[in-house]
Amino acid sequence: MNYGDYLDLDTILNSQNTVTSDRNELMFIVAHQSSELWFKVLIRELSIDTNPDLKRVVKIFDHLNTLWDIIATLTPKDYERFRSTLGSASGKQSAQYKEVERLLKDLPSKCCPNTSLFPREALCDVENAFKKWQFNHMKTVERIIGDKPGTGGTSGVKYLKRAVDKNLWNK
Repeated sequence: MNYGDYLDLDTILNSQNTVTSDRNELMFIVAHQSSELWFKVLIRELSIDTNPDLKRVVKIFDHLNTLWDIIATLTPKDYERFRSTLGSASGKQSAQYKEVERLLKDLPSKCCPNTSLFPREALCDVENAFKKWQFNHMKTVERIIGDKPGTGGTSGVKYLKRAVDKNLWNK
């Protein structure tokens, strides 16, 4: 077996189906597909019954934040050139993101059967990394679309701000 076969690169590299010829659309698709792949890893990690690797979870969210840095290179004008082709497609529809969020909400019951300091510190690190990701998402969208509604029918930035402000765990 070779590298390309092991990673099934033909499938992966041929799954970016742009609708326009705008170069920014390809970057947008790759960034979001990459996010979905990392969500898959998060789901696997967070589904472990006991002692998921919280350091790994934090590092994955750190990596996901770098994707917002790349998407943030889009100007509002760049995005407008292909935004209409998205129709009602929206990250709000990501089943994997919803599963990650659900698993994160269950995390304290998996990691903290006792009250030792380390698990609480690790959980704080996870929450901080997740909230940074949500905040960077919101700020990137705010920069690119301003006060326009989201493609999925949400209020756009206002909707994302509510998500950032919402506690991950009841404290």
